[in-house]
Amino acid sequence: MSGASQVDAAFDWKRRANAPAPGTPLGPLEAIPDAGAKEYVFGQGLSAFRMFVIRRGVDVFAYLNLCPHYSLPLNHRPDEFLSRDRGRIMCRRHVALFRIEDGCCVEGACEGRYLDRIPVRVEAGGLVLG
Repeated sequence: MSGASQVDAAFDWKRRANAPAPGTPLGPLEAIPDAGAKEYVFGQGLSAFRMFVIRRGVDVFAYLNLCPHYSLPLNHRPDEFLSRDRGRIMCRRHVALFRIEDGCCVEGACEGRYLDRIPVRVEAGGLVLG
């Protein structure tokens, strides 16, 4: 992939309907269980923007809630994004597994493809910003 294509791919999530502006407050870090995940939804209906944040201590990782295999949400139940051992992101629709650190599919129908990462950070005081 060329440098320009990599840059474009990194910002695809911003082009989606109802995507939050960079720096949008998502809420307190404590609202995300440690070794757990929380979904954030902006907008309603079919055009809603769905993302999720995974917390590991003070580290956070965020992705668009859209499987690269079928372009469907990864979860069936609210905030259910991790494998049983909490070591991988899991698509509940077809049991694909993704690394938490970079969203790469390591097992399943979309192996080698990536979830769309969304930059997030934690401010002093524990506020998570998207």
